[in-house]
Amino acid sequence: MKGMLFGGCSYTWGQGLYFYSNLPNLYNPKDIYEFPGHKVTEAQIRFKNTLYYPRLVANHFNTFEVTKPFNGGSDDESFDFFQHIFNNPNEVFSPKKEKRDIFISKALNEFNYEDFDYIIIQLSGTYRNRYYFNIGNNTFNTSLSIQNHKILEYMKLNNYTFEDCRIEFFNQQIDRLKKELMFYESKGIKSKIVLWFDDLLEYIENDNFLKNKRVIFNYNNKDINTIKELQDNYPETIIMNDPYFKNKKWNDYHPSKLCHQIIANGVINSIENDKK
Repeated sequence: MKGMLFGGCSYTWGQGLYFYSNLPNLYNPKDIYEFPGHKVTEAQIRFKNTLYYPRLVANHFNTFEVTKPFNGGSDDESFDFFQHIFNNPNEVFSPKKEKRDIFISKALNEFNYEDFDYIIIQLSGTYRNRYYFNIGNNTFNTSLSIQNHKILEYMKLNNYTFEDCRIEFFNQQIDRLKKELMFYESKGIKSKIVLWFDDLLEYIENDNFLKNKRVIFNYNNKDINTIKELQDNYPETIIMNDPYFKNKKWNDYHPSKLCHQIIANGVINSIENDKK
């Protein structure tokens, strides 16, 4: 097995896994989704990298993983990151300025397509992505919101409801996902899809190219489609509810160590089934 390239948000980056260490200066966030990046040390980051599912998957196949070096993000940023990895001249990666200084490094854009066997994309919150639409000769891209004046104008011009826009937006996400993965498969890189939410599940299941790439989790002898479904039904897959922490409750809603193991097992089994 050659390298494995992972895209995703904080659920792939492994936010909160450093709480399983005995390292000093662990900061308990006030909000369950807060990420005080300036208080997370390099040692804590290196520790969480031993537990996050990209490392677990790569270790199983005796290879290496490449992930975004900063936390959070959207599917848009994941695909932009993939383009940057291969020094693609069409790259449109544009993280926040303070992140770019961390992101841009020589080591991260000198990979070849031949260096990887798999891309694993963990789809983040769908509504984090850009919605593209035309008004006259102008193309706009923005978050999908009923409060957005341009979207309201677009709806009025086309006699659309907000539901029409939502369906168009979801179809854009599926078209982009399929186009991107087909491109990398043409370069010899196979792909897998991990779902956080079920927004796009039906769309993926109805697409012959995408449906066999979806990773299914198994826990307590039950098949589970999404990370959210897993966390909704099994509190121990959330850091703040993990019984491992008997004397300390960490205020973090991200996937627990167990949850990362379940995700890793799902990815591993999906790849092993490909081989069979």
